[in-house]
Amino acid sequence: MKYICFLIFLFSSLSSIANQFQQLVDAPILEVNVVNLNQLKSNQLAIAMPFAKEIILNPEQRRHFEEQVVVKIELVYTKYSTSPTFNQKQLNQNRLVELNKLLPDLFKNPFWDFELISQTNGNSREECNPMFHGFIFTFRPNSSPTTLAAESSYLQQVVDNLIKQSNNENPKDKLSYDLKTRWDNKIGYVHDTIWKVNEVKQIPPPDFFYDHSLYKDSTVLNVFDRNQSWQNFSVVTDVTGSMSPYIAQVFVWLKQQAEKNNAKYFVFFNDGDNKESRKKKPLETGGVYGTKNKGLEAVMQTAANCMGNGSGGGERQENDVEAILLAQQEYAADEIVLVADNFESMRDYQFIDKISKPVRIITCGVKKKINIEYLDLARKTKGSIHTKTEDIFDLDKVKQGQKITIAGEHYIFDNGRFHFLY
Repeated sequence: MKYICFLIFLFSSLSSIANQFQQLVDAPILEVNVVNLNQLKSNQLAIAMPFAKEIILNPEQRRHFEEQVVVKIELVYTKYSTSPTFNQKQLNQNRLVELNKLLPDLFKNPFWDFELISQTNGNSREECNPMFHGFIFTFRPNSSPTTLAAESSYLQQVVDNLIKQSNNENPKDKLSYDLKTRWDNKIGYVHDTIWKVNEVKQIPPPDFFYDHSLYKDSTVLNVFDRNQSWQNFSVVTDVTGSMSPYIAQVFVWLKQQAEKNNAKYFVFFNDGDNKESRKKKPLETGGVYGTKNKGLEAVMQTAANCMGNGSGGGERQENDVEAILLAQQEYAADEIVLVADNFESMRDYQFIDKISKPVRIITCGVKKKINIEYLDLARKTKGSIHTKTEDIFDLDKVKQGQKITIAGEHYIFDNGRFHFLY
């Protein structure tokens, strides 16, 4: 019976991957004259294939994916074909199959953007052969002491600005913002935070940051605004690279609700305090810092210490569970609010059974799909998932084989875990 169940699960997984590839090859096509690899940025890398073939020419490139997060994949080919019956879609699909063989983890967590690039130069095999064919990957830049210092400085400016404003304003006044709804052609209606001009000085984000649009992403503020009934909870926040837009929102929210004091404790984690990747063990990674809520400045100092002592991020895994367990063991809160990086999975995922309190997960950086490990965490702890625009409760009531849809993306609960459904 177990063997039959395994075969059914295997067939379902293969079918899901095939459907995923079909969606990708049906993506919109961007036509360009020619792709010049000399123009690639420092956080980009190419995996080459021959004209009209799906053979990977430089498989050794896979080593670069071990400790980096992919944010975009571009499949590049030439529009010219040597035969009128040539099937470009089929070749693109075959190339994805080969890429999956080389980098299977890439398709297990498809949080990246995808684009088809068709080169219009080249009108013969001879002209097309020297042109680039294959995949171009864009990585989220890994953290370094320099970038973390810049992000920490940005956060300090945000806090200093809030404190200065607090000293100048009427204590009864609130820091206010408008949530403006706009239409995005890719994801539909979204809500942006527009700060009142006379109340908050705009702090420019670090120049190096790979995606400045994230600084306009109001996910954390939106979630707290929608869930004002939350009381007596601990806030656990990932402070590894690229999370500064969301950490700033935690501080803004903390300043707003100073009188309510619903958040009793704060825990920040950086995935290991500069520890080498090979030395990081689940629940023993380190780089976890906690404090009671003694006010904005004290909480900010704890976060700054955490950021200053680590250069984590980019490894595709963080020590979320270790941080949650510290909050659970050290602080007597009723539930946990986890401010999580949707791009990163949990290094200590296998230990989520040790968590005994509901975890409310604010998923930061979600463009389409939610990290299924966070769906599992919410279900296991009878917690919830929160995106920029939605709150998803009662995941613990999802049964074997049940399908759910969140923001147009489909998932299925099977064999004790959630899976992407295509």
